[in-house]
Amino acid sequence: MGPSIDTVGTTAATISAVDDFDETLAAAQRGDEVAFTSIFRALNPAVVRYLVVLAGQGAAEDLAAETWTAALRGFSSFTGEERALRAWLLTIARARWVDAVRAHARRPEVLTDTAPEVLAPDTVHDVVAEWLGTDGALALIRRLPEDQAEVISLRVIGDFDVAEVAEMVGKTANHVRVLSHRGLKRLAQLLGEKPPEGV
Repeated sequence: MGPSIDTVGTTAATISAVDDFDETLAAAQRGDEVAFTSIFRALNPAVVRYLVVLAGQGAAEDLAAETWTAALRGFSSFTGEERALRAWLLTIARARWVDAVRAHARRPEVLTDTAPEVLAPDTVHDVVAEWLGTDGALALIRRLPEDQAEVISLRVIGDFDVAEVAEMVGKTANHVRVLSHRGLKRLAQLLGEKPPEGV
């Protein structure tokens, strides 16, 4: 079983655990298990958190495993710095999720999860910041429409800028900005509600 999902906004701090990324990557690409484990431990939490937002807790671990399996096929030829590797992994994770959605569409389930609309609190940023260290943040982001949840998770969990997110999801930068704005507005509305237990 993968690591627990206990933080959302600590990607940069976690990745800094790989002391010399270039040397560690080169060693991992040569088959050094310790080096690969170091990279996996630094990057897998962000992969899992991103997939929790897209696919839910139940599917995230399996999709993360599929992500790493797919990544291993091209890992030895990867070139770039930490941020590029993280973007590459999250792009693969997104592709695994899209594949899972397509497979699920062939075997649909009928589910509903309607949240009531309420006024937003004035301090939504502060409230979200407080929640960033909890599973509740991921559950809250999952309540957004799918495209908004993905963009917000890439911006917050992945720590990518608008242009990078636009490239990853195949949308224009303006579209990503609109989705971010709508997602944050919806989060403000959701934070105005009393959170359900476990959120």
